[in-house]
Amino acid sequence: MKISYTNLQLIALFAVVTLSAQQPIFKKDQCTIYSEDNERVAYTDTIFQGKRALKLDGQSRAIAFLEGIEATNFSVEMDIAGAVMSGLGFHAKDGFNYQFIYFRPGMGGTQEAIQYIPIYNGALSWVFYNYPTYETTADVKSLEWFHAVFEVRGNNLKVFVNDEKEPKMDIILFENPVKGGKLLLRSLFGPSYFANVTYRLLPEEKVAAKNKSKSKFLTKWEISGEFSRATPASDFEKILKQANTAKQWKPIDVPEDNYVNFARYFDYPKGVVVAKTTIASKKAVYEKLHFDFVGRVQLLLNGIPLFDYHKIRFERMFDGTFTVGLPLEKGDNELTVIAEGDASFFGKGFRYLGRDQHTNWGFIARLED
Repeated sequence: MKISYTNLQLIALFAVVTLSAQQPIFKKDQCTIYSEDNERVAYTDTIFQGKRALKLDGQSRAIAFLEGIEATNFSVEMDIAGAVMSGLGFHAKDGFNYQFIYFRPGMGGTQEAIQYIPIYNGALSWVFYNYPTYETTADVKSLEWFHAVFEVRGNNLKVFVNDEKEPKMDIILFENPVKGGKLLLRSLFGPSYFANVTYRLLPEEKVAAKNKSKSKFLTKWEISGEFSRATPASDFEKILKQANTAKQWKPIDVPEDNYVNFARYFDYPKGVVVAKTTIASKKAVYEKLHFDFVGRVQLLLNGIPLFDYHKIRFERMFDGTFTVGLPLEKGDNELTVIAEGDASFFGKGFRYLGRDQHTNWGFIARLED
């Protein structure tokens, strides 16, 4: 059968229209809802301030998974009215691994109004990825409707708010190991309403990666297995001995991420891990190490303690919050970090999809330039 030039034009036009067409998503027959205890629950369709919306309350209805759509490049639009944290997950491998972009309506007008986080093994690592890059401002208010547009092309995410032409956020993603993946909606610590949610495919568009930092962030480590949570310094010493005896070290290195996020490497992040790296020095010299962390931590250089923190630190992490001197010897020097995350802050741990675990677990470390 011959296909005429006119028919080819019509086919091309149909493809363009199909690609750009908005379609409604997260309707009752399209998604499944789970509680924070990982129980499947009924879809709640309600009217809020004049709009028919899907309601998630952050507890009995915490997360909604869209069925039947997986995409790499797409645009999602929606109206949101949230109390605390309301967001979109995408490129989801499952309920524990996805990209997450969310609003804090109660923090509207501040640099904490929007935040992007890569979710690894269920860890909501919000203290890691902060302003000025991964958090930004937006004119939103608690439990008042606003319009949001999320555009994902390749490794680029743009977020538009209230029909503004310029994006409020325009970043390079920390991509999960899955391309494409499912979409989800999520609410935390209070109710969120999602209305007029639509979706369309976008054409592929490669975005050039930003130049890597020339700063001496330490991203190349060897890490132990996961040990049960323990807080006294003497217990950390026992864990270090166990790790050295086991000799089961896993090399890690994610140079595009300055943070050492242990949740990347453990299916169930809830314990203590030992990390070590080698610093080579041509001579005996005194350098400085700038760092920050969450939870509890101990630092050692060549087996000698440099820094101990056995309270619970639970604040945003930034480069250079703490500084210690490094008396390096000529040759190879072993820097060791023993780290427990934030589970103690929540008692048994942060509750997510039926389990208690760390949600922030790791550190950032840099040698002075």
